[in-house]
Amino acid sequence: MNAIPDFPSIRPAESTDLDALLALENNSFDTDRLSRRSLRHLLRGQHSICLVATGNDNQLNGYILLLLRRGSSLARIYSLAVSPTSRGQGVGKQLLCAAEYAALERKRLFVRLEVRADNPAALVLYQARGYLKFAEVADYYEDGETALRLEKSLLDLPRDTKLDGHFYAQTTPFTCGPASLMMAMHSLDPDCCTMSRRTELQLWREATTIFMTAGHGGCSPEGLALSAWQRGFGVTLYMQCGDIPFIDSVRDEKKKKVIQLVHEDFIDRIGETDIALHHSAITPAQFRQHLQEGASLLTLISTWRLNRNKAPHWVFITDSDDNFVYLNDPDPDEDSPHPDHDNIGLPIRRQAFERMACFGSRRLKATLVLQRRPAQDTTRLPVIADT
Repeated sequence: MNAIPDFPSIRPAESTDLDALLALENNSFDTDRLSRRSLRHLLRGQHSICLVATGNDNQLNGYILLLLRRGSSLARIYSLAVSPTSRGQGVGKQLLCAAEYAALERKRLFVRLEVRADNPAALVLYQARGYLKFAEVADYYEDGETALRLEKSLLDLPRDTKLDGHFYAQTTPFTCGPASLMMAMHSLDPDCCTMSRRTELQLWREATTIFMTAGHGGCSPEGLALSAWQRGFGVTLYMQCGDIPFIDSVRDEKKKKVIQLVHEDFIDRIGETDIALHHSAITPAQFRQHLQEGASLLTLISTWRLNRNKAPHWVFITDSDDNFVYLNDPDPDEDSPHPDHDNIGLPIRRQAFERMACFGSRRLKATLVLQRRPAQDTTRLPVIADT
């Protein structure tokens, strides 16, 4: 295969490199080694790139593994290894530069990575290339060592945004709404609730539409709004759709009747609150204003651009700027070795986000805005006990 432009000694890895890659992996790391099976899978992956550096004898002097987060502008350097005999010769820097070039070629504008806190040489390399630390993860590696998380903007785009570390991965296929709501509430008030599976399922029971597509139902905008309001948050709901959410997802008339009754109950209960309900989609200006005021936002999207499944999906918006919307996606990518880390502060181009922020043939748009209530305001809906 052809060499990478400007890096004549670097080329894409081939399947015939597997044995050499495995030997390089085992010679470079004492822990957290990639297995032969993992290397083979990543060499074949549609969303991963492996580049190798070769010497005059065509031996592998090093490799770098880049993961591309589908549907976003994010890439992640998952592994970088240089053979013991080639260290100190600039091989690591060349591989890093080539990986950044490959990321740009695939329209990824941000690159992240993890580096061991006890590896100062690697940290110096990354910092010299413009990578900035944004988080630490204790006990990340097999031997308990801490990881430093770094990010670089490849086009020097402004990045005055927060990477919200309050992440919760949904534990079922139907609880993206509760998972996103927990992250949003926790970002405003860490003491409001425990981000746990028990809370996740409780929120689902409160907000579910009962039936939707196959299996268990999803959570409606109105149901999530009520759940947040009951827990003491000021709530604004923007919703562009004159019909009952998700009712077209089922064909059975009995199930449709159940959805209708649940929806009517939600609307009646919202009428007893101070939830601000807007029968229109949130505008870009309103979107930015709420974030600048410190609010937390949940938005309903279609997952087609993220995983090629046409399903309604809730995400937690952590920030936005002129170029990107940043979100925490509670549904980790199963193909990623560390999916939770790739789903925090996920950068989505604004135009792409606007296309994905609707669902179904009726183009349902819904955004839930949460704010802290004044301390003296203790208004709540009564919690209905199980019978």
